[in-house]
Amino acid sequence: MRLPRRTLLAWPALAGTAQAQAPWPGRPIRLLVGFAPGGANDIVARLLAPALAARLGQPVVVENRGGAGGNIAAEVLANAAPDGHTLMLATPGPLTVNPSIHRRLPFDPERSFAPVAQLGVILDVLAVPAARPWQSTSEFLAAARARPGELNVSHSGVGSGSHVGIVLLRSLTGIEVLEVPYSGGGPMMADFLSGKLDATVGTAPVLVPLARAGRIRILGVAQNERSPVLPDVPPMADAVPGYDLRSWVGLIAPAGTPAAVIDRLHEAAAAALAEPGIVARFHQQATEPAVKDPASFARMLAEERARWAPLMRAANVTVE
Repeated sequence: MRLPRRTLLAWPALAGTAQAQAPWPGRPIRLLVGFAPGGANDIVARLLAPALAARLGQPVVVENRGGAGGNIAAEVLANAAPDGHTLMLATPGPLTVNPSIHRRLPFDPERSFAPVAQLGVILDVLAVPAARPWQSTSEFLAAARARPGELNVSHSGVGSGSHVGIVLLRSLTGIEVLEVPYSGGGPMMADFLSGKLDATVGTAPVLVPLARAGRIRILGVAQNERSPVLPDVPPMADAVPGYDLRSWVGLIAPAGTPAAVIDRLHEAAAAALAEPGIVARFHQQATEPAVKDPASFARMLAEERARWAPLMRAANVTVE
């Protein structure tokens, strides 16, 4: 059978249309985490991955790309194909803090990514090794004032939420401490538990189990009110008026990812975080599910950038 020339010429275009409309997802999805295994963000990602996979029909594989306060993973995402097969568990550092402290970034925090959803809020705490004598935030601050520049306080990376927490504490109290950065909460724990570090502002999913085991002591929750996760622990704001730190996690994709894919990802994440079993497991990790849609998440990111930029600049935090 001979086909008309017009039909033959149309075939490439028809083939391209079919390819563009291929079912998504068509292969496993990468979920990048900007920190080493074992930290709070890694824990949340590994709770979320199977729930997303069940709703999307493809495996969701967690891939840790730690370093540079989350910037390494963010650069990988920014350079990934915008086809919905590479995502990132978003944290404050790369999107809202690092823009104000890095002279150059290998991505544009406002234009390189497509917000999918805020997923939840992770409780931060001030903690010390069990061998340290301090029993409250006030006692720790008194020791820091008595020994300026001597106490070392760790955080999970420059620009991370825990780093912001220390900068905020210094700004509001005037204390001088030695900051010790790590590439994530997991690597920090070995030194913290061995007694090499004096304190940390870190995430509750990592620190609460250690406190319950008697290996560390939590002095305060890093917000201006008590938390249902740790109802017996006073807020740091009792000793430091104005102290309020809310770490969050979200889901982002490369800029240019089709709107239909973004919408389906948001729907899958929202459905997963409405499931009682997932909610219970998040609560076990001191994380409160708090889903925002893409537009609301984008507005929140802009507000966070405006909040943290003056703080970090006033503290002269810069990275070449």
